[in-house]
Amino acid sequence: MLCIEQDSALHQPVGQVAIVVAHELAHHWFGNLVTMDWWTHLWLNEGFATWVSYLAAHSLFPEWKIWTQFFEESTEGLRLDGLAESHPIEVDINHASEIDEIFDAISYRKGAAVIQMLQSYLGAECFQRALASYIQRHACSNAKTEDLWYVLEEASCEPANKLMNSWTKQKGYPVVSVKVKDLKLEFEQVFTLWLPLVIVFVTQLALSQFLLSGSHGDGQWIVPIILCYVSYESHQSFLLQTKSEALDINEFLGFSISNASLMETVKEGKSNSVCAWIKLNVDHTGFYRVKYDEDLSARLRYAIESKCLSTLDKYGILDDSYALCMACQQSLTSLLTLMGAYREEIDYAVLSNLISPMLLPHYWITLNFFSSIFSSILQRDLDGILNMARAT
Repeated sequence: MLCIEQDSALHQPVGQVAIVVAHELAHHWFGNLVTMDWWTHLWLNEGFATWVSYLAAHSLFPEWKIWTQFFEESTEGLRLDGLAESHPIEVDINHASEIDEIFDAISYRKGAAVIQMLQSYLGAECFQRALASYIQRHACSNAKTEDLWYVLEEASCEPANKLMNSWTKQKGYPVVSVKVKDLKLEFEQVFTLWLPLVIVFVTQLALSQFLLSGSHGDGQWIVPIILCYVSYESHQSFLLQTKSEALDINEFLGFSISNASLMETVKEGKSNSVCAWIKLNVDHTGFYRVKYDEDLSARLRYAIESKCLSTLDKYGILDDSYALCMACQQSLTSLLTLMGAYREEIDYAVLSNLISPMLLPHYWITLNFFSSIFSSILQRDLDGILNMARAT
């Protein structure tokens, strides 16, 4: 039995109880009414029960902002899946003694995260309609992962099986590198370890597997990407299916953009007109990292300072930059510059994610020449945050 004090004013413990209760109730459909065909497909039980628990909690208590907690926990899945010792969501089980090994964050958190990624790409209505069909078709019976992809392909006319096999049958995930050039989006897919590293260049997009060690892996993904330009109302989605791909920005977005407005440089965090920022992985529903070039990074810093971005995007941009820095895929200077854009941040989730990147580099350089320089940067940013907190 789960209990909580009736007069508790804290949403987090109450929310956690709601999520656990919803998770177990979700097993009525995912695990009981429709049971996995074999332990290889365990994630159909646990990944879906995890995802549905947040869906239910958000529906009942939208004021809790439960998807922020979902994303925070998904980042733990990203961290673990970036290790060379990780395993795919679907693991071949040949003996009962192997079962306990797959009841972990990969089956639960990564499983739930790739479900959220697919629903965001296909659309909630289409996805839930297909899910209802899947449950009706396999009620009081067993199902395999392929059975789910089949009904999703029927409902969406998208290559769900091919798309999702790249996420469930291999470990890791990609990093998307982005860069703008000549009003073209060029996509290139590469593989690096810690996490698959998908590199999107708004003009050039590259995909590689990301590993915490910074080394390169040999995976390749079909990546569902949702991209927005200047505002969340101007967005498009597409699949990055190959190692290298190029898209014309005007054709892709469906309206004309001048080279001057797109290529306008951002200096000292300011511009004379609306800064043409581009954000990949909107609300970080995709299970991958994004690496931006310096120009796009400057535009996103402007968007952060101008309060144009959602909590999830502000959280995710920082988390990606921190992870890339830890894997030696990005300079510490880039991370420190990004952190300066959060000086007026007041959201608790974003601030809590900001403190660790601030303190860890301080530990790294305590004994060398740069310690006093970094301390002054740290004091500058923390003073700004504390002043904002006192004012609210």
